[in-house]
Amino acid sequence: MASPISEEQRAQVLRAETRILLQSPDFIRSPVMSQLLNYLVEEAISNPDHPPKAYQVAVDGLGRTEDFDVQADSYPRVQVGRLRKMLAAYYSKHQSATRLHIPIGHYAVEILDDDGTAPAEPEMAGTEDIGPEGSPPAEPFRDRRFNNGLAIIGLLAILLIAAISLIWFLNRSDPLASDTAISADYDTLPPKIYIAVSRAEDGVAGSSKSAEIQQFFEDSFARSSQVRLAAAGGPDIVSANGQNAYLFESRVIAGPSGPEIKFLLTSLIEDETIWSTTIAMPASPAEFPETLGPISSRITSIFGLVATDQRKYLTDDAMIGYPCLLRFESYRNNRDPELLPVVDSCIQKSLAADPFDSQILAAASFISFLRKEATGREPNPEQGLEYARRAMVRGRENASANFALARSSFFNGNCSRGKEFAEKAAALDPYEATIQAQTGAFLFGCGDPAGTRYLRRAIALDPRGSLVAETALVLTLMAEGKNEQALEYAEQIVPSSTAAGPYYDITMAMVYARNGRTQDARTSWRQLVATYGTDQDENPEQLLKRLITNPMLAERALQQLVKSGLITE
Repeated sequence: MASPISEEQRAQVLRAETRILLQSPDFIRSPVMSQLLNYLVEEAISNPDHPPKAYQVAVDGLGRTEDFDVQADSYPRVQVGRLRKMLAAYYSKHQSATRLHIPIGHYAVEILDDDGTAPAEPEMAGTEDIGPEGSPPAEPFRDRRFNNGLAIIGLLAILLIAAISLIWFLNRSDPLASDTAISADYDTLPPKIYIAVSRAEDGVAGSSKSAEIQQFFEDSFARSSQVRLAAAGGPDIVSANGQNAYLFESRVIAGPSGPEIKFLLTSLIEDETIWSTTIAMPASPAEFPETLGPISSRITSIFGLVATDQRKYLTDDAMIGYPCLLRFESYRNNRDPELLPVVDSCIQKSLAADPFDSQILAAASFISFLRKEATGREPNPEQGLEYARRAMVRGRENASANFALARSSFFNGNCSRGKEFAEKAAALDPYEATIQAQTGAFLFGCGDPAGTRYLRRAIALDPRGSLVAETALVLTLMAEGKNEQALEYAEQIVPSSTAAGPYYDITMAMVYARNGRTQDARTSWRQLVATYGTDQDENPEQLLKRLITNPMLAERALQQLVKSGLITE
């Protein structure tokens, strides 16, 4: 009997075997089968006791529309049948300590038993013909033609296989430890972050909250796409020095007006503290999201401390995975035309290494929707939607994947559908200011008053880097006729050190014009053109549509500038 393995080990085995399968020629030539396999494996990991139904397989796994009729169309059953045969064909040619198996009549991916046999197929009358689907049946163990000597040899072989498989299960702790391209260099993944045990000075009131503070940051860091939360009970921090990782510490200390929390972030690459701050102790854990959320955002957001520090180490040849995402976010923020070919190239290289990387697919989806003014090519919304759907195969609980689907809906004018996925994305990563800001900006473009809440949340999380949110919030105030309030708010905006992007100059040009400060408005507009204009002649509308990807937000900005008299249509 096979030794039991933990859920974590089971997930590692499933994903590791899937990566190996996806590198085989047959799967490389069949993106549909690759997508379906990935979907079924992730379903087996996230919902092991509830396999997907035919409708889910068709819509979520194969990209069919939501009006798909499982009664009239056998497409999911046929495709899963094809996948079952592809797996059988692969394993008939390749020896493997572990095999993935899809029982007939089900959509669940299973790991074969350690003895090399598959679970019983439902339509077989007896147990004698049990064998891997699509391969010749294994000879029955109870065949009386076998003599005792062969039975003993067979038993010994089974025990040997079981022992080898158990060792493989327990030692193959890294699901990326295969010969695939993406596992060749750890720098393709986000850096690790270790959370030191929260400490408190003796006798300090509020020290009882130390464990709750640590738990809050474990949860918030685990949601971020910019770090990998190091497992509890991992190597001690001394042995981790020099690796691409960070150490986060929190200490409850005595302050002049009561207990305080001191936070420190240490780069283990350089073995030096790169940031620290101190805040008053929240009165209760119920206040943690509002008081500690900005700390989490400051560290692990897209332009937070970790990502900013990682950009220092980017090399020209680091083009796959996480380094590519850093380049993509820089482009998305600044719209530098010279950076676009670099981003295009690294996205394609990353997808060649891992065709179902949710983060990379979300980035590819974004690029597909860019206007011709930004890329020199026509936007491809169908491709953008396809990338977004593929991102969801492995990333239904990934904020970027959900927002990619939201963006697709918004760009197609479906505000209700866009809102559904955008709000899910915002809930999945509630401390990522960029997602909160983008959710608010799109909802503002749809005329949804809920957008203001997300814009203000983004600004609260990251006052230094939420220029998208601040721009949209100023636009909201002007649309409501609150020009003086909009100006007062706009003049408090401090351009981020991570680069202000075009939004700051656009905002200031509009708000100055609406408040009669024409000269200041023209200065801001000239600065925008000088910084972000191209050598080609382009009118103000073309410039705005190149710089502001959100079509509804760009149209609102254009209307405000025309209404202010700064530009003409």
